[in-house]
Amino acid sequence: MTTDTPATREALLQQVRAALEAGQRQRAVELLLTLHPADQAEIFQQLPPHHQIALLRTMDVEHAAELLEELHEHEAAEVADDLAPERLADILDEMDPEDAADLLGDLPADLAEQVLAQMEEAEDVAPLLQYPDDTAGGLMSTEYVVLHKEATVADALAALRALAAEEDMEIPYYLFVVDDEHRLVGVVDVRDLLLAPSLAHIEDIMDPEVISVHAMTDQEEVARIMQKYELAALPVVDDEGHILGVVSYEDVLEVLEEETTEDILHMGGVESGPLLEKPYWKQRILEVARSRFFWLLFLFVAETFTGTVLRYFDDELQRVITLSYFIPLLIGTGGNAGSQVVATMIRALTLREVRPRDVLRVIWKELRVALLLGLAIGVVAFLRAELWGTDYYVSLTVAIAMVVVVLWATLVAVVVPLAAVALRLDPTLVAGPFMATFIDGTGLLLYFLIAHWVVPELR
Repeated sequence: MTTDTPATREALLQQVRAALEAGQRQRAVELLLTLHPADQAEIFQQLPPHHQIALLRTMDVEHAAELLEELHEHEAAEVADDLAPERLADILDEMDPEDAADLLGDLPADLAEQVLAQMEEAEDVAPLLQYPDDTAGGLMSTEYVVLHKEATVADALAALRALAAEEDMEIPYYLFVVDDEHRLVGVVDVRDLLLAPSLAHIEDIMDPEVISVHAMTDQEEVARIMQKYELAALPVVDDEGHILGVVSYEDVLEVLEEETTEDILHMGGVESGPLLEKPYWKQRILEVARSRFFWLLFLFVAETFTGTVLRYFDDELQRVITLSYFIPLLIGTGGNAGSQVVATMIRALTLREVRPRDVLRVIWKELRVALLLGLAIGVVAFLRAELWGTDYYVSLTVAIAMVVVVLWATLVAVVVPLAAVALRLDPTLVAGPFMATFIDGTGLLLYFLIAHWVVPELR
């Protein structure tokens, strides 16, 4: 394969485009196949749809399957939707069952039924279609190795040798053990198998404390379990404990990437969804604008609360104009303090270090930290105001407000994410711009109330 560099990819992209525009489809395919499938997908994504379809219709089914497996799910579905059902069925037969199921699940129902009916490997794919994509059942692979508990080590090693002789067959590190009813009863790793006596039974060397998840377990929980126990593979079972499939660590890495992307977008006030699974340059202007509009409008409306507070206290600002000088400083500090705490909270919630029932303990800890930070910032703010020649009472107001606003921002940043989790909502939905907007408005309200209490002209 061609050595992959940005310059190489760009040169090949231009050559592929030129070949396709000249009607030389086979030449374009030959150029594309000089790259690794992941790099093929990168070039493929930059081609217009009609050229993508031309390539998939020209490629042999094995290479077309490898290419589709490298694409984002929704992009693969868009391209596959334009292929003839019989052609698509042949391609899906070459894909891993879980990838084929994911692709079928994203196609229109009538097309998916037509394709499934023409597939030779339909019996491996159809059972996976009953599980949502974001569950353990939707992630799992049905290609796994099981051993019967009464089999001997010699039998197991012979079976592994036979598997190793098959092309493209990976030998797993973990082997799962079942009973007569195909219920999961243990796990054994290859190392223990190699060291055990040939006539020993699998039941004697297996670990019966096998960790598994139900098929309907959320993918985020699957990822958390695999991280916690450092598992390379996690078996998936049904209600009776029968093994259905295995989730690999590679699958979990994709989940973690998706969840992290979703959290980042939510904290930035952007809707997540199929659009964001497309490469940046494939996202249409109107689609991008639509994905951002709702949150932008919501935050615009929420921000009017800040304006309302300023209008309400307009007389106070007219009488003590210097109060307005410190508004950006005050709301900026409150927003930053809240952002620091909410980032800490979301991390702790994600890692299950903190749960909603811990709310009082978390508040007690974070408020003590906030008090120290608020006092320190308050002293600095007081000195800064004095150096500007500000009236003493205004300087004192700013200092006290800093302490109060930092405490308030911390309290909000603790309670809101915990409440969101308790209500089964994604805490990142309320932890981004909305949090800062809310703290801005309420922080200003506290500032003016403190000014009324401290500044003689406003009493």
